[in-house]
Amino acid sequence: MVFPSLTDTFGLVNLEAMACGVPVAAYPVTGPIDVIEDGVTGALDNDLARAATRALLVDPAACRKRALRAGWTPVRANSKAIWPNAARMRSHTGAVAVPWSIVW
Repeated sequence: MVFPSLTDTFGLVNLEAMACGVPVAAYPVTGPIDVIEDGVTGALDNDLARAATRALLVDPAACRKRALRAGWTPVRANSKAIWPNAARMRSHTGAVAVPWSIVW
């Protein structure tokens, strides 16, 4: 699947495609770089045609496996591990700053 946006901040459609075993080609910008593992679940490139060509070489099973890590069950399990430590992760504003790498 080709995701041509330069401004979409997440792109749920990327995860939906990967959940179906479809690699994603996208620009290396915020959103796609947070979801797509270059060469594993798709391809990121400033040249979208080159990204699409590289995405054709990606294993569909790897795409599905990665997308399943983003469902509610894994998020809930990770949240249970995060929140007991939330008080230590407060930012200077008092808001809880949870690193996305822990949730994602």
